[in-house]
This record gives sequence, structure tokens and C-alpha cells, in this order.
Amino acid sequence: MPFFRRKPPQPPRPPVPGPFAIEAIGHVRNQVREPRPHGWENVESDIVLLPHHEARLAGIEKYSHIIVVFVMDLAADAPGKPETITLDSGNTYGILATRSQLRPNHLGVSAVALAARDGATLRVRGLDAIDGTAVVDIKPYLSRYDAIRDARTP
Repeated sequence: MPFFRRKPPQPPRPPVPGPFAIEAIGHVRNQVREPRPHGWENVESDIVLLPHHEARLAGIEKYSHIIVVFVMDLAADAPGKPETITLDSGNTYGILATRSQLRPNHLGVSAVALAARDGATLRVRGLDAIDGTAVVDIKPYLSRYDAIRDARTP
């Protein structure tokens, strides 16, 4: 008769968290001054990290692409927080099923080409963030995790 070990009891999960604070690690510098829905693919931007984060970038230049998490702070002033939005295609989707900046928490996540690193500054192409946007995290793009073969899109 096989011996089965019982898993130790798991502690109860905490309640769903409420609001929390998050600190920027840097900001975006580019020539885009106002939000726009299209035309980001060739925009070159510098991500300027605070100096004490420079060592955290060690090795990032070995990657061709990175994932940037940023705060779309100007969207916070948009009137209302829509539940749905009608796209240029004429189709209506829930706001969380779009890439709209009118999200509940106004966070943006973009995979972008990494062109260069100079100390605590990264030069990227294709970041859909305007000049002065706060950056809260950067991760390397890993195709084995981030590229999904046969992904379905409408």
C-alpha cells in the first residue's frame, strides 16, 4: 500500500488588498507631449532611472527587448472610468479587453526594443508613454515566457 503524505494545512489567504503605494524608479523622456491612440512604433524614448537604480540594470543590455511598466497619470484626469469602449473597428469591448489608457489603475505595460544603455538611461523604441511618464518597473522580455504561440486575438 503506497504511503501518501498529506500536505500541511495552508494558512488562510489574506483579504483582497485595498489601495497601496508604489514608487517610480524613473521617468520617460521623448518628444510626445499628449496621449494618442496610435503611431508609437517608431517613437524613440529614453527611460531615465533614478541614480540609485543603475546597478539594478546590470546585464539588461544583453537583451533585445524589455517590458516597461509605467503609470498613465494623465488618464487619471479623464472624465469617468468607462466599463466599455468602442474601438475603431466598431466593436465594443470591456475596458480590460483593450489597450486603452482609461483603465481602473492607469497602468501601462509595453514590450519595447532596447536600443542602448548609458548608465542609468535606457534608449527604447515603441514605448507608448508620453514625456515625463513615471516608470515603475522594467523586466527583460523572455520569448520562452512572453511570446505565446498561436495566441488568439479578435
